[in-house]
Amino acid sequence: MAGSSASSNGTPKRQRPPRLGRSDQSTIGLWFWEIDRMLLLLVLILISIGLIAVAAASPASAHRYSDVSFQLAPLHYFWRQLLWVCLGVPVMIGISMMPQQLARRVALTLAGIFLLCLAAVPLIGVEANGARRWIGFGFAQFQPSEFLKPFFVVAIAWLLSLKAQDESLPVLPLSFALTGVVAGLLMMQPDFGQTIIFASIWFAMIMVTGLSWRIIGMLAGGGAVGITSAYLFYPVATQRINNFLFQSGDTYQTDSAHATI
Repeated sequence: MAGSSASSNGTPKRQRPPRLGRSDQSTIGLWFWEIDRMLLLLVLILISIGLIAVAAASPASAHRYSDVSFQLAPLHYFWRQLLWVCLGVPVMIGISMMPQQLARRVALTLAGIFLLCLAAVPLIGVEANGARRWIGFGFAQFQPSEFLKPFFVVAIAWLLSLKAQDESLPVLPLSFALTGVVAGLLMMQPDFGQTIIFASIWFAMIMVTGLSWRIIGMLAGGGAVGITSAYLFYPVATQRINNFLFQSGDTYQTDSAHATI
C-alpha cells in the first residue's frame, strides 16, 4: 500500500520518532522539551558576551603581567576563559538533565564542599596583591567563591522552600546566618566585592518569598548602613568603592581591563 513501509518479510517497520520531536523519548529529547530554552539561550548569549569582553581585556592584562623573562600571549586570558567555558557548559547541561531531587542533593553537597574550601582559603590560599582568594593545585588554581555562587543560590532556595512544609521554621534567620558565614569568610580574604554580590543574591531571593515591604525596607536600610560603615571604617571597602566610583587617570583603561579579567 502506498505511504506504508515494510521489511523484506512483510512485517511493517516501526518508524522512529523525529529527532528532538515531542514524541522523542530519549534523554536528550526529553531534556530539550523540558528545559527553559529561552533561559538557556540567554545564558549562552551571556557567556558569549563574557568571552568577547575577556578577549578585549586580555591584551592589556597580559602586557601588565609580562616581563623580560616571561611573556604572556595577548589572548592568554581569553583562551583560559574559553577552556573554562568548554568545561562548564557540559557540566551545566549535565546537571540540567538530572532529576530535580538528585540535582538538589548534588548542589547542596557541592555547596558544603566549596564552603569548606572557602574556609580554607585564609589558611592555604595563594596570596596575590595582599589578598588570599585562590587555592592552588600544582599548575592550576581556582577561586572557591566563584564555584560556590550557583550552589549557594540552590542552598538558599532550598532553605526558603522549607517554609511551605513547616510554617514554624525560622528560614529567614537561617538563610541570613548562612549568608553571614559566607560574607565573614570572604571578608577574611579580604574580598569586599564578592561579599556584596553574595549579600545581593540573598536579598534578591528573599524579596520574592512574600515578605512585607516593611521588612524588606528594614533590611535594605540595614544593608545601606552596613555598606556606609564599611566605606568609612574598613580600608579595603573604601578603596574598592573609590576605585569603582572615581577611577580615572592615564591607566584607567588598563585598570578597567584588568578588573574585567
